Amino acid sequence: MKKSISLILGVIAMVNVFYTFNNNSETGEIFGFEMNIWVYRLIWSTLAVGIFYDYSKKKSTTK
Repeated sequence: MKKSISLILGVIAMVNVFYTFNNNSETGEIFGFEMNIWVYRLIWSTLAVGIFYDYSKKKSTTK
């Protein structure tokens, strides 16, 4: 169950990054703080990579 939640959260994070390229905004907002769109994308991309890494680690330990 935890593996599937990790996978879903990783996909949501990646969709959020791809959505920012279609949105054409100059700023992003996390927890009420506005920031440069590239910093926003970096944060979400790092989060997605971390979640996918955790998912792959969980997947390899269950085999």
